[in-house]
Amino acid sequence: MVKIENPSRKEFDKVMQFLEESYDHSKGFFWLNYPQVLSKETIDYDNIFIIREGNRIASLVGIYPQKLFINDRTTTIGGIGSVSTHPDFRNKGYMKTLMDFCIDEMKKRKYSFSILGGDRQRYNFWGYETCGSNLVLTFTQRSFEKSGITEIVPIFRYDGSEQIIEEIKQAHIELPCYIERSNSWFQKVFNEKIHTQVYYTKSKNGFAYAIITGERIERKIVEIGGEKNLWSPMVYSLLKRWNMNIVDLYFPSNIQESSILFKHAGGFRIEPFFMVKILSFEDTIACLFGRDIQCDCLLKVSETKQLYGNPDKNKKLIEFDEKKWVRVFFGPLINEVPDCLKKYIPSQFYWWLLDHI
Repeated sequence: MVKIENPSRKEFDKVMQFLEESYDHSKGFFWLNYPQVLSKETIDYDNIFIIREGNRIASLVGIYPQKLFINDRTTTIGGIGSVSTHPDFRNKGYMKTLMDFCIDEMKKRKYSFSILGGDRQRYNFWGYETCGSNLVLTFTQRSFEKSGITEIVPIFRYDGSEQIIEEIKQAHIELPCYIERSNSWFQKVFNEKIHTQVYYTKSKNGFAYAIITGERIERKIVEIGGEKNLWSPMVYSLLKRWNMNIVDLYFPSNIQESSILFKHAGGFRIEPFFMVKILSFEDTIACLFGRDIQCDCLLKVSETKQLYGNPDKNKKLIEFDEKKWVRVFFGPLINEVPDCLKKYIPSQFYWWLLDHI
């Protein structure tokens, strides 16, 4: 019987070395890219699960709980990350053992669903499916000028100010969907995450911010918030500041606020950008759409037999496998949505890139 355990608090360097060798990443890659969850100060050893061979870590999977808010609803979801087996120990079933364990653990904790970024063929096995509706807007100086944006607003860079963190935090939670973030989370991301810049504008017209990842021509805007009338002038002003002609911005396609930016884009595309496994069918529906959803069908998951609806009242049965239910609830495809759910689809769920693990 394979033993699953947590690494000790003295094994930070050993865990980092294992991850770097398993992924063939450079030294420091993980704590530089994910300081909010994988630095010495933030790693949660109780949620890191490993299998050893001798005195070496052979395989590892991490659970990263996240508190999700959608409008006035909240739930806990289970992020999965750092899934890895060292090249010396592959083809022994260790990853399957750990993934099975972590899925059971998340169910015991009553998480609504699990989320990760990864290979579709790998994670389909456990019922994860590629989904999401990420609107990638391409802006140019010309697209702004031709659509009526020529205003230059004052641009400032985040300088470690606690007040600016608080303003960004409050601006972010004004949007319909977000993951709870602590002040220490913001400090780690803003001060330690590599290739990350934070800009803001502040005047009598209000406050707005943008978070950028990448350097120079590889920059992309992965988050924007605050006073909506400042969003487009701020992006235009950033292009001027950078002496760049083009930049991509990531934003939810499924909320009304996207129209504020959409009309100024020179181009756009909609793409999935994460994977979800439904753990509790009822709780996932309640979080995405509310507990008062009026559906005249009985909904069923083929593999787990989980039901939503009243069997005595809802006579029409809609039964899909769990991966199809993920595509129905989380998008971006709409041709699979049953008629009884079309007035609720798409949900307003969005996993902001900085919350990816």
